[in-house]
Amino acid sequence: MLKPRKLAKALGASAVALTLILSGCGTATTSNNTSSTAGTITIGAPVAATGSLANEGKLVHDGYTLWENVVNKQGGLLVDGKRYKVNINFQDDQSVATNSASLTEKMYTQDNIRLFLSPYASGNIFSATTVAEKHKVPMISGGGGAKSIFTRDYKYVFSAYPYSGDYLGSVLDLLKTQGVKTLAFLHADDVFSKEADQGGEDYAKSHGFDVVYSAQYPSNASDLTSQLTQIAQKAPDALIGTGHFQEAVLLVKEAKQMNVNFKSIAFTVGPTMPSFPQTLGKDAEGILGASLWTPDLPYKDDIFGTSKEYADLYKQTFGVNPDYHSAMASAAAELMGLAVQKAGSPDPQKVRDALAGLGTVHLFDGDFTIEANGSISGLKLPVVQIQDGKAVTVWPGSFSQNFKDFPLPAWNKR
Repeated sequence: MLKPRKLAKALGASAVALTLILSGCGTATTSNNTSSTAGTITIGAPVAATGSLANEGKLVHDGYTLWENVVNKQGGLLVDGKRYKVNINFQDDQSVATNSASLTEKMYTQDNIRLFLSPYASGNIFSATTVAEKHKVPMISGGGGAKSIFTRDYKYVFSAYPYSGDYLGSVLDLLKTQGVKTLAFLHADDVFSKEADQGGEDYAKSHGFDVVYSAQYPSNASDLTSQLTQIAQKAPDALIGTGHFQEAVLLVKEAKQMNVNFKSIAFTVGPTMPSFPQTLGKDAEGILGASLWTPDLPYKDDIFGTSKEYADLYKQTFGVNPDYHSAMASAAAELMGLAVQKAGSPDPQKVRDALAGLGTVHLFDGDFTIEANGSISGLKLPVVQIQDGKAVTVWPGSFSQNFKDFPLPAWNKR
């Protein structure tokens, strides 16, 4: 029996092979039967199923898939008075940025796909969007928000993500209320991690924190003990890590092994993911995560309903609670649907123009505005903390009453 991701990929390939491309648009297909839908709109998504980004890639895959499932269950997208089924054609970029680009090229030239949702990770998105821009077809980022993606004067690149440099502001605001004064920053060398770190360090310095340590390590590092040794000598109140899942897990494991303790630990990626506490057990308790969405937020839309209803549907579908990676992917897919409907056609130029004209949107993950360069602004970012094996919203506003485990107990007392 095929696994879900391979099954989706196989079904996507079959759909392309069994349908005829409508003249002039390249994303809508006509049906050879008498079904109630006018055809199928195929969307390409070069998302990691293997490699170092497979954990995050699966969350993005499932976020896209949930939107696809909901829309199709509702009868498809209503476009110019007709219903179109949606098919997302997933292809594995193996966590490699150059593959993200080559797969986007393949889907455009060989599979005749003209609408795209992004891979996971800003570096991969940067690479894939160069192809989308070259062919003048829209790609929406549902997996990263590095500012450098949006500083190239591109016209066909859009996003559901805030800038990476904005991720840590809420975490630092929370730490400020607890009297934290000194910080150590440690970041990977990929585009997202560097921008998130720089934004966090700039915010920290402008808000009265003392940054006593700052260093970079190679992405997918397998040993960070030398950095932790140097950090221990500085004895900061808090460790701020900007990298990806594997590196966050590694830092926690090695800090415990070396008995390097902090009043607080926070990561940009890791704590929001269900696999983080599953992997680390009690050692994950009390750790903070910069998040872009939680099920507690007071937002709703016509596709998913409230944030909590989205979370309930996700768990019912995939068996685990969603984190922000999945939610932001679903929001990106929802943006694509809104644009196709507004355009009245899957024609890539019309969809591009519709995306540029969406203005402020109100989705289950929050309210935000599409800016002229395709990025977004205005999304309010929460903070989560691992408590009893689950990510609990602890910021902003009244959510702060949920915050606990400060200072963190020593590793040998957990």
